[in-house]
Amino acid sequence: MVNNTFELKKGKLVFEEDKILITDNARYLKRSRLLSSGILILFGLYNLMNFLKHNDIPAQWSGLLVGIFGLIFLVIALLTNAQSEIYLKDVKSMKVRRIFFKEYLVIKLANNRTRQVAGIYNAERLEEYIKTISLPK
Repeated sequence: MVNNTFELKKGKLVFEEDKILITDNARYLKRSRLLSSGILILFGLYNLMNFLKHNDIPAQWSGLLVGIFGLIFLVIALLTNAQSEIYLKDVKSMKVRRIFFKEYLVIKLANNRTRQVAGIYNAERLEEYIKTISLPK
């Protein structure tokens, strides 16, 4: 019998026969990313409006930079997925990656979105388990 349950720092990851069950705080993180990127966009627009009123050059550049970064973060947040149940038929690939000193399971889905699972305790065992899974084409 293969152990198909992996502990996360805030939840767990279970591989079943035809699906992956993920229990973590991804929905909360996605909402907070959407909210913070919206705030960045509004702050950038506010600085641009100050530039139009007072012809303040630093307000123009800070408004443009903050607004552009807010848009980039918004697009990234919209392209991530927060599903807690993913069917294996929808998965293109799975890889364990190390990003900023944390281990992530990056699941690429058929609809060109990604699902990232953070805080994996035993990443080596998860990598070995992923090699044994055959993804449907």
